[in-house]
Amino acid sequence: MITAPIFQDLVFVGGGHTHALVLRKWAMNPLPGVRITLISPQAMTPYSGMLPGLIAGHYCFEQTHIDLVQLSLWAKIRFIQDKVTAIDIDKKMLTLARRPAIAFDVVSIDIGATPNNSIPGAAEYSTAVKPISQFYSAWQGLKQKAIDKQIHSLAVVGGGAGGLEIMMSIADQIQPVHPTLKYHLITRSDDILPGYNRKLVQEVKQQVQKYKIQLHSATQVNRISQGQIHCQDQESIPADAIILCTQAKGSDWLKASKLKCDEAGFIKVRQTLQALGCDHVFAAGDIAQMVSHPRPKAGVYAVRQAPILFRNLRAILLKEPLKEYIPQDGFLSLLALGEKKGTGSKSIFSFSGDWVWRWKDSIDRKFMDQFHDLPAMSMDTAMPSVNPSLIDPSESLNEHNPLKRCSGCGAKVGSNVLEKVVNELQGEGHYQPQDAVRISNQAEIIYQSVDAIKSPIQDPFLFGQIAVSHALSDLYAMNLKPDSAQVLITLPHASQKVQARELKMLMQGVFKQLKALDCRFLGGHTSEAAELSVGLVVNGLAQKNTSLFCKGGLKSGDKLVLSKPLGTGVIMAASMLDQCSGLVFNAALEFMLKANDLASRLLSTLNVSACTDITGFGLLGHLYEMCLASHCAASLKLDALPILPGAEALSLLNIKSSLYSQNQAALQSIQWTQAIEKHPRFALLFDPQTSGGLLAGIPSRVFEQLGDDFHQLFTVIGQVSTLDQASSQISFE
Repeated sequence: MITAPIFQDLVFVGGGHTHALVLRKWAMNPLPGVRITLISPQAMTPYSGMLPGLIAGHYCFEQTHIDLVQLSLWAKIRFIQDKVTAIDIDKKMLTLARRPAIAFDVVSIDIGATPNNSIPGAAEYSTAVKPISQFYSAWQGLKQKAIDKQIHSLAVVGGGAGGLEIMMSIADQIQPVHPTLKYHLITRSDDILPGYNRKLVQEVKQQVQKYKIQLHSATQVNRISQGQIHCQDQESIPADAIILCTQAKGSDWLKASKLKCDEAGFIKVRQTLQALGCDHVFAAGDIAQMVSHPRPKAGVYAVRQAPILFRNLRAILLKEPLKEYIPQDGFLSLLALGEKKGTGSKSIFSFSGDWVWRWKDSIDRKFMDQFHDLPAMSMDTAMPSVNPSLIDPSESLNEHNPLKRCSGCGAKVGSNVLEKVVNELQGEGHYQPQDAVRISNQAEIIYQSVDAIKSPIQDPFLFGQIAVSHALSDLYAMNLKPDSAQVLITLPHASQKVQARELKMLMQGVFKQLKALDCRFLGGHTSEAAELSVGLVVNGLAQKNTSLFCKGGLKSGDKLVLSKPLGTGVIMAASMLDQCSGLVFNAALEFMLKANDLASRLLSTLNVSACTDITGFGLLGHLYEMCLASHCAASLKLDALPILPGAEALSLLNIKSSLYSQNQAALQSIQWTQAIEKHPRFALLFDPQTSGGLLAGIPSRVFEQLGDDFHQLFTVIGQVSTLDQASSQISFE
């Protein structure tokens, strides 16, 4: 895929309905020169319209959630799973909870609402419906307690549409298994569903009576304590479980910023969806409060805002006029009544019945199908042109076409970019370029290895950590202690501003992992090309009172053990083909980030026969190297191989990494039976691993004495045997 140089960073904070629709639309009509980043604390974002059906058991979890990781992989955008905790609108920086801050040129915020715990005791003794992503997991616990009859009364505070749908869905789910559970619905209004027409209200009340829900209208909740709801001028209401579905509020970090917010903490926006007084900040969905045309918080407005937000984000980047969003005065409202029955209204008209639920179900499924059935994307075969409006005037005279950019030393990243990043991360004045560095002042023997990988992910911060773990595995495989490292970085073509941001995020990841593994950073070199890649020259020292591991020490009877599951190659290949779920992708990331230091330390205490790390040649290729060096044979247990979640299923779809064929061809001299070749895990033997695990041979007498700490980290996958000329170098049990 040919990509254009990057000149502007557009960041989406939150994976709400509006953002999900905009990202889908943007992916199908991208703006070359703009990089998209999505930040969300959740990888799976719920669709609020289907929450009642999820609680009632009409839908499963996957049907009601948008997989933001999968959406991002499909859209070829950067996804960061983290929570924003602050925004600096002057410096255009976002502070994150678990990783370094990131910069933006334009930002859009769609994070929904947060619980309003203004009622004393609400935070400690109740469960808030919003944010929905947190409520569902809490509901799972409450449901189990109800099934086990550990709770005898349940209350929902809030008599709006959300509270009623939640209450009736819970009653529909729980009454068959706990028929004596008492239900309380509490509203401070004189009646339920304020603003809805009387016919619809009466229909809902009939359903409330059917479920034997006790309605407490005109009831002001003053305080919540353990098992009690204390009301103004009334006796308290007993409730073992309390669910809060009242008006929520905006996030505290928004109120602490320079953004103009209303009393509840929602961002005040103009008709263009821009924050008041801040052109480069946009907001949509529940977090946005329209100043000129205020409307209640409802998903229908979030959906209708998407086309305007999409157009205006492009317009602000291209310095074009923006379009105003004018919300409609009314909308079709469809409510789920617990069982597969619904009611709805539009203006003065209302209607009820099973057909209304089916209608609502059809609308909801159609909305979610946009994200569950993502269309195939065509690959660009020509260099996309960048609109000159995206390029900063200070760089307008530079050559930005990658096909015309210089190679050789002309492809180096500018010294001003390097100086800025190094000084910012290491301290002012730290950037003092040298032609060479001294590795050690001591007379110790230095062992050196080099490795390089192209980034398989969009996030340079995580990639920096993965690249370090991947390179240091060569040292850990020899029982060496990492001492120091140099890096060779290739940055994608971009403006100086964007390259500095990319380099900073990458080096933050590199520094974090090097520090965690007690390895010094010595320096490095940079260049630019089409894609991000990192190479590391790593230096290691022999550890005292331990011997080095080698590939050639396997002996007959040794147990073969592996420290990490297989499958990163097929999963990364699937992600490029838009066939990988977020859950599977994140599991692979978790293991790629994991270094082999603990595995190496455990092996160093044993009389290890031989060891290597599993990387590009796949398990079988690296095991074959060990067998050749040791003049032995090995047998593997295919069913015992540790496999990453989802990897086997993807392999059965005939998805393979680009290096798979070469790995298989390298071992074509070994004959496999048809039964082995048809085994669902056979193809994974040739799967190249990024930051794979350690493969070691443990003498059988040592293995018998190993404890749980070893078996929790290592999996036995086979055994070493004597090489018989009549047998294959590698066989299967």
